[in-house]
Amino acid sequence: MHFNIQQLVPLITCLMFSAFSYGQDVLRLGIPILKPFTYIEDGVFKGTAVPPVKQALENSDLKYEWVFIENYSLLLKAVRNNTIDGFFVATKNVERDKYARFSKPVFIDHYSWFMLKNAPYELDSSDFKLNARIGAILKTNSHRLTIRRGYQVYGQPSELLAQQFISGTLDAVFATQASFGYELNTINFPKKKYTIVQDSARPFGIYISKKYLGRFPNT
Repeated sequence: MHFNIQQLVPLITCLMFSAFSYGQDVLRLGIPILKPFTYIEDGVFKGTAVPPVKQALENSDLKYEWVFIENYSLLLKAVRNNTIDGFFVATKNVERDKYARFSKPVFIDHYSWFMLKNAPYELDSSDFKLNARIGAILKTNSHRLTIRRGYQVYGQPSELLAQQFISGTLDAVFATQASFGYELNTINFPKKKYTIVQDSARPFGIYISKKYLGRFPNT
């Protein structure tokens, strides 16, 4: 995963500048828990994605506020209900595209399989698909993708998912590589006990509500 702060600032500013320059509306951006990119701690928003987004917004002279919303299903619901005007960081999907516009990618990460080395199944085997205990971060695109592919999936918040993985309750986890890898590193789970198999590269960016952008005629 490559996260270029210097490249991120102009990308966001370019995407949003035309809308921001037409009014003084407060842009309400939802932020979920997706460590290490975004999270909240002691009432303060933190994560590697927060400072560059904040800098880009402040460079545009836009009034804004952060809104903590725990998962992506609730973020999209809040956009639909006009409770927030957008959210970050996120990957694209068809449902989100109905209600919001996706920025240019601000970084690329991978959806990856995390496999315990003592798991009883091979990743590409039919036994794995039928019988393996698979986890995914609840309400994320990777969670939905695993379900669509026909796996039996347990959706959990990322911290609980990591605990279940290291205890052997799960045979594998399908998740954003940097995010789940961060959780395993945080609890000092030895890398020699698991393998990572990259599935697909995914662009991450910012969604801005079409209703918000629609209020500005030249957007």
